[in-house]
Amino acid sequence: MKESDQQRFHTLVGWSQAHGAALHPSLEIYQDNVTKFSLRVKESFGDGLEPGFTAVTCPVTTTLSFLNALIGGPVGLSSSLSEQTAAFPPRFMSSIPPHVIGRFFLIKEYLRGKSSFWWPYIATLPQPEHLTAWALPPFWPEDDIDFLEGTNAHIAIQEIQENVKREFKQARKVLRDGDFPNWQDYTQMLYKWAFCIFTSRSFRPSLVLSHAVREHLTTLLPAGCELDDFSLLQPLFDIANHSMTAKYTWDVASDPNCCRLVCHDAYQPGEQVFNNYGLKSNSELLLGYGFILPATEQLHNDYVHVRKRPQQDGDVPGEKPKDFLISLRPMKHPSSLVGRARLLTSPGSQISALPDFGHFEPALVDDLSSVLATPDDKQAMTDWLSSGEGGLPAGLGPLVQKIKAALGGKLQYDYQRLKEAQICEAESDLLPENRNQQLAVEYRDQCEEVLLAALEALGV
Repeated sequence: MKESDQQRFHTLVGWSQAHGAALHPSLEIYQDNVTKFSLRVKESFGDGLEPGFTAVTCPVTTTLSFLNALIGGPVGLSSSLSEQTAAFPPRFMSSIPPHVIGRFFLIKEYLRGKSSFWWPYIATLPQPEHLTAWALPPFWPEDDIDFLEGTNAHIAIQEIQENVKREFKQARKVLRDGDFPNWQDYTQMLYKWAFCIFTSRSFRPSLVLSHAVREHLTTLLPAGCELDDFSLLQPLFDIANHSMTAKYTWDVASDPNCCRLVCHDAYQPGEQVFNNYGLKSNSELLLGYGFILPATEQLHNDYVHVRKRPQQDGDVPGEKPKDFLISLRPMKHPSSLVGRARLLTSPGSQISALPDFGHFEPALVDDLSSVLATPDDKQAMTDWLSSGEGGLPAGLGPLVQKIKAALGGKLQYDYQRLKEAQICEAESDLLPENRNQQLAVEYRDQCEEVLLAALEALGV
């Protein structure tokens, strides 16, 4: 690690500890070639660490979020709401969504420089002028984004870009109309930076705040605002990188003012110490964190996300369309961690449990079944369930074939889109020339493998 980086992180640790944070004495911040700034066990720590140690402690007073914009400073159990100390004018605070206000507050503190309470933390973040250090796929150069053509990530990127542009335009207009000091300094580039910082580093308040803190903070929230309508940045705590297999606890019971990262794995000297951001597919990791996980025998993370059909009778108006998963390996395969988690919450019907549908989230199969089933199909299904007999009755064969045809058509369409993008690149002699483009190609290749595996299972 460069000397300047060492100094910045040394300052962060000192500032954090002065406000109640803690870093396990056997751990250090270092720069990994792949995962960048990380936590590891000091090489000089001879015996390593046994499961159950607290790696990092983050007090609520150092967190940064919408809550700080409400009160104009650090949050604590004694915080009280006052319009006079809010970070932005009343109209801004009342008309702009909380998650957007949180991002603008981060920009505000960045613009304050060293006079900001959070400057020791902000100084260790990727800085706005270093675009390649923080830009997630939605804000890559267009030539890089083009390599995701044909994937569901490419569609999601367009939606994110539109949302971010709309959020920024609306929020800055309110600042401008209210003649907020230096409103011109809140640029679109800084908003994109703040979006990426929160997206890749923040935590849900309900998961990292104690019951006592949550109870107090809800008294500060405006009407209609829920605690998880925004997210929290946790200085020092967020340096630990993600591992889907890391065993951990975010302990908020031992000290109601703090969140403790308790690691339940053993670590040897020199090994990186991981947090676990939850069960996220490679599509979610790519868009939210800028990396994907390669498949191994023990773990694969390759899924294609399929958006729910257009709204049908029975759907909740205005509800966000549901995402279904298609998996590289059967959903119940031991290496399908994300898939198996979905099975626990929604095991599905007997039809969705048929081997031909093993690569599909049961809820997707059942959703199609409810749309395609005729009255006779529904009666046959009722009779089958009530009989308790095994094996698919002949009367349901046509329904199964219709479901397979619908799924097969969707997969073949998506596969053709991928192949067309690859053909265009080949005809133009386009090859990946940087990290972003290589990452995009790796992700797209994984999507192709998922589609082919699912098509083979369907036998269509």
